[in-house]
Amino acid sequence: MRFKEYKDRSKVSGATILMGLMVMAFGTIGLTAWVSILSARSEQVRNYEFQISHRISKLNTESIIKQSIYDNCLNSDKRTFKLYRVPNKNDVAIVRGTNGSTFLSKLSPEKYLRIGHGNGGGFQSSVLASIFTKRRNSGNINLAEGPNHFLKNYYLRSRSPILSGDLLVMHKPINSWNLNRKLFGNIHVYGNSMLWNLSELKIGDKIRTASYAIPGISNDVSVKPLKNLQDEFIAPLNFPIKAHTTGIDAEGSSYSGVLDVIDPGKSAPWSVKSAVEELANVRVNGSAVYNRGRGVMSDGSGIVNVDLGSPFLTNVIIGGNVKELHFNGQSGFVFSRADQLPAVVIIMDDSSGSSFNLSKIYFHGKNMRRLVVCVKKRIDLAMYPVDYAFTDKSGNTVWRMILIAENTHLVAVNDDIAFGDFNLIGGISTDRSFEWSNNIEKRLVIKREASPGFLEYLAPRTAWLESFRKNN
Repeated sequence: MRFKEYKDRSKVSGATILMGLMVMAFGTIGLTAWVSILSARSEQVRNYEFQISHRISKLNTESIIKQSIYDNCLNSDKRTFKLYRVPNKNDVAIVRGTNGSTFLSKLSPEKYLRIGHGNGGGFQSSVLASIFTKRRNSGNINLAEGPNHFLKNYYLRSRSPILSGDLLVMHKPINSWNLNRKLFGNIHVYGNSMLWNLSELKIGDKIRTASYAIPGISNDVSVKPLKNLQDEFIAPLNFPIKAHTTGIDAEGSSYSGVLDVIDPGKSAPWSVKSAVEELANVRVNGSAVYNRGRGVMSDGSGIVNVDLGSPFLTNVIIGGNVKELHFNGQSGFVFSRADQLPAVVIIMDDSSGSSFNLSKIYFHGKNMRRLVVCVKKRIDLAMYPVDYAFTDKSGNTVWRMILIAENTHLVAVNDDIAFGDFNLIGGISTDRSFEWSNNIEKRLVIKREASPGFLEYLAPRTAWLESFRKNN
């Protein structure tokens, strides 16, 4: 007996079973594909992990090499050989040292880095390093040439920052406690100004500079922006720069801007005094009479005169006991040809003790001779200012000079300065105050030395590290 609504369900049941089998088949295929993709992705991630691990190993090894070069090669004058093995990695770094300090190098760079400290010149000493890295998915380390081994040339390079364009450098003093440091006056810098330890430096409103940088600035330091040569406020450069140093800095593990290059002692890698002692030089003391026709005279009572127009003038080391230091420039025929005279360094160093306190420095006339003037006072006399003045009255004085002042507070004597522009070709580097006249009609213009010549060898340097992959 059939009910009226009854239908034959055998066909429906068969279709349902077929649909279920198809779903199971496609599900199996999909699951298999998903497992395959997951496995491939897992292998890819694993390979990425190997690559990242290898990259980290290489970076760590390179960091060890750089630290070794800074520790063992920067100040050394002997070739050293160092082998380092990275713990738990079995990576190996081999550092072959350099024959001499980069601060004393006379070898010009093979390649130039067109930005930064050594823009267009300087010197270098090279260090060859070998790096061996072990891949996690390989066997023992392979010391043969191959993908896990490569050579790198590291270059310790050095050049005077003033010759590279930092025309005004206000360094951090060795002892900055209770100091009233100032950068003051109507000064126009046609280059970069480097301002260390800005929190303890007062800057006048009439300072103008093409650019400026503030190394080591922190967020808690309030910065007053400077104006450029067009009288517009500009921000400091402060782009990342390579770590650099002018020598030994005992205040920490990195260079903090201390200026100690004139006569820092035997432990320092380089000094102006030691460099001059290897060249032709004469020694003078303010307490002894000296007049031997060498372009420098001492009256024995603390007054020393230097004749920059004399063809017989050589490098001079003044061993203290000086009250007044007079630099006499050239005029007329000699001035027009002073560029042909040999570059000289004049050092006034009373850091070891003196009966007199240096109180006056005068620059008479004009000068076109390449000149480095280094003045260093004893630390306990640094609080007493030194008056200085350019005495030429022509209204457009030109002085070619790199001035390095340590522990010396320089204050211009306004009454002795004539109206007009005073053009300083070279630059100034000091760790104390530098004050000029604030009169708008008495302007100090600092411009870059365009033809340094032998000044490259004589001027104090800063050093930094560069590296290049060795292809052969």
